[in-house]
Amino acid sequence: MFMCLASLGAGFFDAIVGGGGLIQIPALLLLFPQFAPATVLGTNKLISISGTTVAAWQYARGGHVQWRILRIPILAAFVGSAVGARLATYLSAEVMRPLVVVLLVAVWVYTWRRKELGLVQRNPSTRYHPQLVTAIIALVVGVYDGFFGPGTGSFMMFGMTTLLGMEFLQATAHTKVLNCTTNLAALVTFGWQGHVQWLFAIPFVAANVLGGWLGSRLAMRRGSPFIRKFFLGVVAAILARLVWDLL
Repeated sequence: MFMCLASLGAGFFDAIVGGGGLIQIPALLLLFPQFAPATVLGTNKLISISGTTVAAWQYARGGHVQWRILRIPILAAFVGSAVGARLATYLSAEVMRPLVVVLLVAVWVYTWRRKELGLVQRNPSTRYHPQLVTAIIALVVGVYDGFFGPGTGSFMMFGMTTLLGMEFLQATAHTKVLNCTTNLAALVTFGWQGHVQWLFAIPFVAANVLGGWLGSRLAMRRGSPFIRKFFLGVVAAILARLVWDLL
């Protein structure tokens, strides 16, 4: 019951700005200590991809996804996440925690100071083709998602609002599509290595799907100003969690 509630909340938060792993992974670790860390990560990917897929479908159905610029980035996200998940079985993710804290602080401060960021669509700050920039974002963040994970959606959204000039609503929609891809790649990698509890996760998958559906509908109804406030709140929560772990 508690894990279903955690999955519902994770799906809801993740559909709006990401950060579902902030709720779901600690819940899995706490409630099911018999699972190895790799099994927790693999099972989390199975649960997460369900809600993320529903959210991406909702955004696409609402006309907020530009598929023409996502063809190459989707491939880049898949490759990056598969590489990251492979690295996770050999390296400790703890080495990344201090660096991620610094990066998230920079993201939070920049977004907070730039009041107009993500509220209106503007010209990209880079002269390169949007598809190429999106592919680079997807590849880099994809590796990070497969390897470590916390703040994946936040990093993707930040890159799209700052480098591509997107509104938060469109950036969220594109992030969900790419996040589906990174989750799929990591899930295939963990599943191939036997680190996914398939039948065990069925009720949590259903709860996560419901959360993703509710979150995406709320985000589309309330728009970019609401997502910006939610973004700042979730990044602050991820920071608090990572600092707590460090201390």
